Amino acid sequence: MLSQLLPMLAITFTVFMLFFIFMGIGYMVNKKPLRGSCGGVAKLMGNEKCSYCGDDPNKCDSIIAEQQENALKAAQLGKSV
Repeated sequence: MLSQLLPMLAITFTVFMLFFIFMGIGYMVNKKPLRGSCGGVAKLMGNEKCSYCGDDPNKCDSIIAEQQENALKAAQLGKSV
């Protein structure tokens, strides 16, 4: 039984590790944080107000633009963010 379980656990662990590695690479390339949708599950549950963007979809974009601008300034100074 153990001889059948170990290869399956190794494959599962490898798949999860690859998933997280690719997520990390995707984050480093795009520099966009993971974010929820304003209105998805929260609206279904009766919560009409989005706590992250305050029902302003442009706020998320402005936060990302500000983070990119700060990263550019830090890169010009020779510092990492």
